[in-house]
Amino acid sequence: MRELILRVRDGLMTTEDSVCLERARLVTEAYQRYDREPPPLRRAQAFAHVLRHMTLDVMSNPVFAGNTSSRPRAWMLVPEHGFGAAAQVVLEHEGLEGLLDDAIPQEMLDYWQGRRAGGLCGVGHLAVDMHRVVHEGLEALLAETRQYAADLDPTRAVYREAMAVGLQAVLDWAGRYADAATAAARHATDPVVRAAHERVAEACRQVPARPARDLFEGLQAMALTHLATAVEGHGMSISVGLPDRVLEPFIDESFDAEQATCLIGAFLLKVTANSLFGRGSKTQAITVGGLDHRGDDRCNALTLCFLDACDLVRVGDPPLFVRWHARIDPAVKRQAAQMLAAGVSMPLLVHDVPTAQGFVGAGVAPDDAWDYCIIGCNELGIPGRSHESSTASSGTIEYLELLNRTLLEHPEPDSIASTAELLACLERTMTAHARQARQRRSQWRRRSAERVPTPFTSALMRGCIGRGQDLLVGMDYHFPGLYERGLTNAANALAAIEQVVFAQRALSMGELLAAMRSDFADAAARERLLAAPKWGNDDERADRWALALVAMRERVLDAVDAECGDPAHFVCHVVRSLHHLDGRRIAASPDGRHAWTPVADSIGAHTGTARGGPTAVLRSALKLDPARTHRGGTNLNLTLPPRDATPESVLALVETFFGQGGQQLQINVLDAATLRAAQREPERHGDLLVRFAGLSARFVDLSAVEQQELIERAEAAEG
Repeated sequence: MRELILRVRDGLMTTEDSVCLERARLVTEAYQRYDREPPPLRRAQAFAHVLRHMTLDVMSNPVFAGNTSSRPRAWMLVPEHGFGAAAQVVLEHEGLEGLLDDAIPQEMLDYWQGRRAGGLCGVGHLAVDMHRVVHEGLEALLAETRQYAADLDPTRAVYREAMAVGLQAVLDWAGRYADAATAAARHATDPVVRAAHERVAEACRQVPARPARDLFEGLQAMALTHLATAVEGHGMSISVGLPDRVLEPFIDESFDAEQATCLIGAFLLKVTANSLFGRGSKTQAITVGGLDHRGDDRCNALTLCFLDACDLVRVGDPPLFVRWHARIDPAVKRQAAQMLAAGVSMPLLVHDVPTAQGFVGAGVAPDDAWDYCIIGCNELGIPGRSHESSTASSGTIEYLELLNRTLLEHPEPDSIASTAELLACLERTMTAHARQARQRRSQWRRRSAERVPTPFTSALMRGCIGRGQDLLVGMDYHFPGLYERGLTNAANALAAIEQVVFAQRALSMGELLAAMRSDFADAAARERLLAAPKWGNDDERADRWALALVAMRERVLDAVDAECGDPAHFVCHVVRSLHHLDGRRIAASPDGRHAWTPVADSIGAHTGTARGGPTAVLRSALKLDPARTHRGGTNLNLTLPPRDATPESVLALVETFFGQGGQQLQINVLDAATLRAAQREPERHGDLLVRFAGLSARFVDLSAVEQQELIERAEAAEG
């Protein structure tokens, strides 16, 4: 089995991206056929039409059933949202640029012109209630939709009918896989492959229709459900949730850790093969471990198997997060530290206490709050109960962009007499921006629920069947969520302004803006700015400005919450690779950064400015009080050189940071010489995993610009 899994992995990793028109063609046919149906039924019938007629791939990974396109790495297109490649995907994989050029028939483009909802994929950033899927089955959910037959409200009745159509479609889809696997078993010559097909056939006649009877069936039910949500249109950032908790009942006296690790490895590869954006499909997070609301550690034998399976298959996606706390299972703690010290760049770590406290502080019931998981790059949600804490539907506060706008649009910059006055101007800019973003959020939620509902996924969210509503309006919790970025650069910019303009008076504000507009043609002006204190060195001269910016953001959003009658907002500092795309929009800035260049890749120090080493970076980050200010999560990247990374030193760093209230930590152990060798001979370094900003990937799969950024980080860490 282990050899088969590695063959599957190697086959997938070496397959070039292509385009699959199958889903787009089938959805187009269904939209034409069901054009007069209400949107929920039209969407459900389109989903059913795809599952009924799509090509089933039971060969590329015979251990589990489930695929989203006709062949591995073939892009699954979602025309109801739009045709195109996400800018981040092209940035991360430069060879994918132009992949869709001339690939889509003109008649298909013509049909969808004016019908697209925008965004390239659906809501995403969610985790469904996998516990119900595995332990009750979809037939139980289907029966629940029929319990409300007496509800005469036509809108709710239509939505429940659409849910029933979607649920039945997935049950029929599983039946198709059972038949396909049976046929494949008859023709298989390899006894291991034949046995795998036979097991899939048997499992798909049981799940996800009815409760799983063993670990394999639980994983199979989760794989089909996860990929079905992608096919419905949620292709970006859908999470598997908390699988070690869901599957814990299958740990019994016959449990075999080696067999479980192999099965989980094959399951991870099945998730990896989700084909929205081909190899650019990322951030399908898996979260393991952690406390529950009673204070019990939920690590179990499967928690370790997920870690071992991650180490076995060495694929960047799905990323594996471990929920950390003071009483975490010592074996899990030890394995995580060993993997990080060895340079696996996973697991990613999230601290239970401030994270759950953030949910509770926003009004979430404790038994729900302690069930949180990662649902994107590092965003937070609760399976089946809350996703909106992480979506960007409320917009993004890009601090550096707002600061630059405040400065460059000011009619009389020399009239600004102090940094305090500048902050007052910035707060007015931020307030106007946040109000507009909240208005767009309300419009987006309503428009998406009406035009592109997702009835199958909604049926897997707690309360949505009873309410007869789409998940966008029918889930248990709805919080206005907002992204932030650029905090590091904006803090550095304010520190530079305070020192160079107001303390040293080496430049006037007008002269500073002139230098920025010229992209620092005056090199001396830039050198003064670069010499100012920098965030991430435990230096109050810089750190105070990060705290001031976060406090400002909280004042602004609290006021907007009150104005709109909304519940408490959630903020997530999230990047993926958007620090490059943000930088392409932002002109030269007061921190000395050149125009159109990247901003910081996380909430840590900008590359090359962490003069106090990793512990100083962590001390700065600890000042942010994430349970209050970053309820949606933070991403903090830390790069260590191999000479400083032993399991003991990594563990000491993690426990000290989390023991003082840190919230998330992403550790890379990088050697610049090894990274350069991987550039020269990628075929010899396929197992080299890295955490790049907010995504995990094989180093050899990344674009040249991102590889170079990682090399620069490694060089900076090496000193």
